[in-house]
Amino acid sequence: MNLIKSQKVFFIGLLLSLSLLWPLFTAPYFSHHDDVQVIRLFEMDKCFKDRQIPCRWVPDLGGLYGYPLFNYYAPLPYYFGEIIYLISKSLIFSAKFMFAVSFLGSYLFMYLLAKKFWGNLGGSVAAIFYSFAPYHALDFYIRGAMGEMWAMMFFPAIFWALTRLEERINLANLLILAAFLGGLFASHNLSAMIFAPFTIIFWLFLFLKKKRMKFLLFSLASLMLGIALSSFYLIPMLLEKNLVHVDTTTYGYFGYTEHFKGFRKLFLEREWGYGSSIREIPGAEKEKISFQIGWVHLLGWLLALISAKLIWRKNKLVTYLVLICTSLTLFAIFMIHPRSEFIWKTIQPLKYLQFPWRFMMMVIFFISFMAGSIFLILPGSRKKYLMWAGLIFAVVAFNFTYFRPEKFLNVDDQQLLSGENWDRQIKRSIFDYLPIYAKQPPAELAKERYEILTGDSRIFDFEQGSNWLKFKTETRSHTIIRLSQYYFPDWKILVDGKEVQIDYKSSGLGLMTIILGQGNHIVEARLFDTPIRTISNTITSGSLLIFIILSILQVKKVRNWLEYYRKRIS
Repeated sequence: MNLIKSQKVFFIGLLLSLSLLWPLFTAPYFSHHDDVQVIRLFEMDKCFKDRQIPCRWVPDLGGLYGYPLFNYYAPLPYYFGEIIYLISKSLIFSAKFMFAVSFLGSYLFMYLLAKKFWGNLGGSVAAIFYSFAPYHALDFYIRGAMGEMWAMMFFPAIFWALTRLEERINLANLLILAAFLGGLFASHNLSAMIFAPFTIIFWLFLFLKKKRMKFLLFSLASLMLGIALSSFYLIPMLLEKNLVHVDTTTYGYFGYTEHFKGFRKLFLEREWGYGSSIREIPGAEKEKISFQIGWVHLLGWLLALISAKLIWRKNKLVTYLVLICTSLTLFAIFMIHPRSEFIWKTIQPLKYLQFPWRFMMMVIFFISFMAGSIFLILPGSRKKYLMWAGLIFAVVAFNFTYFRPEKFLNVDDQQLLSGENWDRQIKRSIFDYLPIYAKQPPAELAKERYEILTGDSRIFDFEQGSNWLKFKTETRSHTIIRLSQYYFPDWKILVDGKEVQIDYKSSGLGLMTIILGQGNHIVEARLFDTPIRTISNTITSGSLLIFIILSILQVKKVRNWLEYYRKRIS
């Protein structure tokens, strides 16, 4: 009871954040732009059933031709979702749970971070502002951006872990930071790319407080361990990028020049809609989607600047922190504005971000964090609680209505994965991560799992898993068979146990074709790991083992037990 009483503002904020999940309980599911969460989770489950772990190749996406989705798209949320699915047996429930965990995790870690700097009330305001940020509603109920939502959970978690490490440099805090860094890398690589320079600046702020080399070394060790933990994904994603058409994600609608936003859109407009992001052209059709920072959030930012000025003489460190956060916020806003185009052109990897307004993640992160600083200058608990109540009331009143989807869907797993719903989902993002051996995406879905181009053969006992297929043939004459399966290194096809040559060039789609001689045959095909993938898996497995052992050794009882027997032996 004492704990609940002392943390009452935390629990009030938690209840308010929980209230924003109401659409998850209103109907079985809801509409959103990225309508791919259930199908991706369905494909992940197929990988687990086949023991294809880590999952790289999914069999149904790409128009039923399969493609290496999770070799390039950050998979961690779907691994978590698979665990929930194994328990719940519901794909829709698991997808909603994935959204809910990341959303509530964002609240929790922002509270823990801000509480370290501003106290309970300041931490509560910062966390509630973060939950109620309009961009959070946009990602949750309009875009359905699962990866970004998980990244926004890891942002405050990493800053909190860095702060803990600076306060107390030990192995436990090193491991916590490494886990969060690895989690971010494996959840959304684009968000990690955005977050990296901001993190370096925050780290420098912490380092310059005491200039301890031990903090530098432990931070680097955490980073290296975090990279090692996520190597199963990071290394193939980077080193095998040349094997897929990644540049197709950077032009047309996905070109960054189409999605800059002006100051009016960010600061003034409050219109809320469910359309797509489009280029802002005077006199053209008005964009029906909001990228506002939020009026109450702007008020919180203003109060933070006032508090920074008033507290200068008492605590210069706080003033510096608010000014650094303000500078980073202004930079993030500038990166959304068309005037920043020269930076986007200069730093070529930025084109993979596609949407400049992704920097809104950093805007709401820093503004929400700063909003709690006002409680450092308010005298007396009465004024602090009045300010807390006023800010919370305002942000709830202004932003609560944004947290709802456009449509509620009365569907179950079976309905979502059949008929038109199935066709629509397996066609989504059909050119993303398409193997380079396919010169263009397929014009239509694969109707059959194979096609006999020439010859006389009967195919029977056809079986297919996530990354393998197998069938038998009665071949009466020289036969050429084309599988409805993209080629990707290292697909191997065995005929009667002997590897045969795969032709993937004769088809413009890069489909695998083999030749069979007369006779009865057993044909087996499987995607094996390249040396890059094998090394990556080994790095992650080894680092995970080290992480687990070191974590166990941090448990006090285990340490005491080991120390007892060490002394007995010596």
